[in-house]
Amino acid sequence: MKNNRQLSLNLGDGGRRQTSLPSEQEPANGLYFAILPDQETAARSFELAGTFRRQYGFSTKPRRKDLFHITLYRMQIDPMRELPEDVAFAAMEAASTIRKRSFPVLFDRVVSFGNRDNRPLVLWNKDGNAELKALHRELDEAIELTGFKRGREKPVEPHMTLLYQGHLIPDILLEEPVSWTARDFVLINSLYGKATHDHLCYWPLHD
Repeated sequence: MKNNRQLSLNLGDGGRRQTSLPSEQEPANGLYFAILPDQETAARSFELAGTFRRQYGFSTKPRRKDLFHITLYRMQIDPMRELPEDVAFAAMEAASTIRKRSFPVLFDRVVSFGNRDNRPLVLWNKDGNAELKALHRELDEAIELTGFKRGREKPVEPHMTLLYQGHLIPDILLEEPVSWTARDFVLINSLYGKATHDHLCYWPLHD
């Protein structure tokens, strides 16, 4: 979902900007880079989530198709404050330096992540999706060069969440993997308590 509050940005020509930031009445829950599935892949993922929800008796509904994403790199911000513009600018400056080709994304199984009572059901690849991990490393290095003080990044494990608050199930090997070609990445501001993703800026991955 996009809003109409505009912010003038001048970070070069590398990004395709939505140039919207939330108002002070919309505190940010998270700021992170992500890869989005194409519409066909999002629709198939939604169908898979519904199938496994019924098959394994999950009580929560699948995520909306427009919320499906793969988190690449999470910026460290206070989740209860409005979006810090200096952090958003640092993230955009870093992303504008990335030069990477488009690459295939493939998930060959559905697994339970997490622990305790909240085990998100996610798409995952046992072999790790090396290109996603490489893009994560490049973003991490670029952000460091901006002088932004990074938190301690957890090891990245690329996945796409289908639903939350699930329970433990055996790993499910898909007969047909979920796959698409990643042609860009995006900076997302996830708005607290609103199930809303504000896409701040896109950067192309060149063919």
